[in-house]
Amino acid sequence: HSVLNPKRGVVCPHCDNAEVAKLGKGKNKKIDLSLLVHPQWLAGSPKVDTAGNEFGGAAQDESKSTENWNLERATQIRLLEVRGGLPNSVICPETGVEFRTDKAGGNVPKQSTFACASCGTLQDVMKSVRATAKTGPMAPYAMHCFSKQAKSASAAYNGRFFLPFNEKYSRQLNAATSEWHSRKNSDLGAYWPREALIHYDRGNTSMLYNQPQHGHTHWWTMFNPRQLLGHSLLLKAIMTSGAYSNDVREFVLIAFQQYLRNNNSYSFWNLQADQLEPLFSNNNYHPKSLPVENNFFGPMGRGNWHSCVEGLAESVEWRNNPWETVSIAEITKIAPSIAPLCSGKSEKVRPGDAVGEAKISCHSSTDLSAYDALSTDLVITDPPFGALIHYADLADFFYPWLRAALKDNYPNIFQAEHTPRAVEVIANKALEDDADNYYKRLLTKCWSEAHRILKPGGILAFTFHHSKDEPWVAVLESLFEAGFYLEATYPIRSDETKGEGSKPGTFGSQQIEYDILHVCRKRTEEPKPVSWGRMRREVMADVRQLQGMLENHAKEGLPAADIQVIRRGKALEYFSRHYGKVFVDEGRAISVKEALVGINQLIDEGADKGKEPLPVNAEPMTRQFLRTFGNATEMKRDQLQKFLKGSITTPDEFEQRGWCSEKSKVVTRVNPLDFARDWSGKHKRRLTSDLDQALVLIGACFDSSGINAADTLKNDNFKPHVALKPLLEWLHKNGPDQASRNAASRAVSIYNGWAATQAVKPTQSALFEGYEL
Repeated sequence: HSVLNPKRGVVCPHCDNAEVAKLGKGKNKKIDLSLLVHPQWLAGSPKVDTAGNEFGGAAQDESKSTENWNLERATQIRLLEVRGGLPNSVICPETGVEFRTDKAGGNVPKQSTFACASCGTLQDVMKSVRATAKTGPMAPYAMHCFSKQAKSASAAYNGRFFLPFNEKYSRQLNAATSEWHSRKNSDLGAYWPREALIHYDRGNTSMLYNQPQHGHTHWWTMFNPRQLLGHSLLLKAIMTSGAYSNDVREFVLIAFQQYLRNNNSYSFWNLQADQLEPLFSNNNYHPKSLPVENNFFGPMGRGNWHSCVEGLAESVEWRNNPWETVSIAEITKIAPSIAPLCSGKSEKVRPGDAVGEAKISCHSSTDLSAYDALSTDLVITDPPFGALIHYADLADFFYPWLRAALKDNYPNIFQAEHTPRAVEVIANKALEDDADNYYKRLLTKCWSEAHRILKPGGILAFTFHHSKDEPWVAVLESLFEAGFYLEATYPIRSDETKGEGSKPGTFGSQQIEYDILHVCRKRTEEPKPVSWGRMRREVMADVRQLQGMLENHAKEGLPAADIQVIRRGKALEYFSRHYGKVFVDEGRAISVKEALVGINQLIDEGADKGKEPLPVNAEPMTRQFLRTFGNATEMKRDQLQKFLKGSITTPDEFEQRGWCSEKSKVVTRVNPLDFARDWSGKHKRRLTSDLDQALVLIGACFDSSGINAADTLKNDNFKPHVALKPLLEWLHKNGPDQASRNAASRAVSIYNGWAATQAVKPTQSALFEGYEL
């Protein structure tokens, strides 16, 4: 380090060179610290030692070969710490060797590739590891340390520093490796997992698909020998020490399970946060090229045994004297005199209501036969996310360790070698041909069982995450089909953001601070029929009542995406009360997906200000198509996909309906004349969609079409959609070209003439009256 000389500036302690530095105010200054590994270590080692003995280092290697490998690598290690900005090259002050720190340095020229130090040939890491049928050999190179004395002396990096993993530390590691291999089949034999990773015969959708490619064939291969020794010793102590009850031992297993996450070959160093990150910091098994071995009993650092056990004491304390967080805004309303004494956005408040005893049982939610019908007041759940997370794959990391400890006490639960998957409610394409329907079917069974055990006035509550719409179509369909409706929706602050981006009108892909807590009740009577147009009008009126409150929250910083979430929750309340009886046309009910498309359009209609409003009683897919294209005749596919992002609608759905076609990545609207000719001679009973009907009539009104539009209207099998006339009028003003607009004008005249001759239909008018806002 350098001491600032008031006259000369910053003085180098080695050469006495001085430079003037403008450090500004403040005592503590941040500087960059970089740790470089010497090129001689990166050059690697031969396959065998001088005596011809092979080096180990892989999880499956014998103890002696791995010990030789550890010692060999430790003799080559040398580290260089660089303070300040990192130049493109550095000269080692001890060996005179140049370190390249730019792209020309190191032995990893590109991702998943390494360069052979002997011949310079580039090799694919995955292929090289797979050829050995073992894990890649691992070798420690640095230790992250802490000194209380250095911290007290205000040393850089708050008293933390690095040491090379030299022969001294290698002998420590080798001692643990030797002890593990000598005890793993004797006194520790019952306290570590022998189970192999489950392997799916097809597809790469499993979260564990790549693990065999990296040599991880069994769960124990995800740990080095010292970790296996420490974990098995700890598990044995938890299950055998003292005369404690099983309840106490199982309580400590909670900390052990957390510790497993923080000490394995998938833990890594987060450079930005400058701390260890455990396995499942993301919900996957992504192999790490630079794993971190945690300190077992050290008092400092994240995820060591000490910090994991702390959570047990905190949970007991909370159980006896629980607290909840209350916002400062709420405290200001309730107790204005106390609010000035609080800081931050919220404060802990203790209600003085200790938590009582709870009964925990382990079984599938598809079968709640242990509970009597109409016996339960409240069901709280968090449904799975379709194919997003494979919960059994994630649980299997902990399961074999817990199975070793608990299989004798709970033989029915821990009998199998893996977490049960037969009735796992996810869309697992590796196990099911029709994974999406399988997911929906099992989810419906779960909701149905909850419906069976709930009392007539009971409540089902769950949170609804809005990062994607598609999985929730199945969730809502199964919920409604099981006999529930949404009583209320409440926005609650989420513990994480959902998604990225900020495109207006696609709040499903924006960062969302709030989830919606959905409160459901059992439907006790048949839903009343209602038209989509009428329901849409009621929702709009209710959202307008919320407008003042939402605008006030927006001024206080509530993101637009969160406001959209709140609005959609309110719209879903209405839809759920009429599920199965919301009609877009006489006798044709709207689906959940179509309703979500329409609700998404309804809540972002502000984006279309200044444009001719679409008919409110038009079908959601029709509105989506016309909103997307406007009066354009074509659109590039990637532009169309971007526009539809977050709307749970795809260009293919428009194409399947015959409304457009794609060629050379350009999507072109169908010509109404061609559409009408395609329908010529077909049975008019199938002509039910509002846009289909409008296109047929407009196409028939083109010059020289050869089709009589009046014949279609007079056909006894043709049932005009309630939105047909408003659509014809809209297309007359907003058609893609003059010919289409002229044809639409003629179609409106022909429709009006036909409508004047028709008798009033009381049944239809009673159901579909009152569309216009």
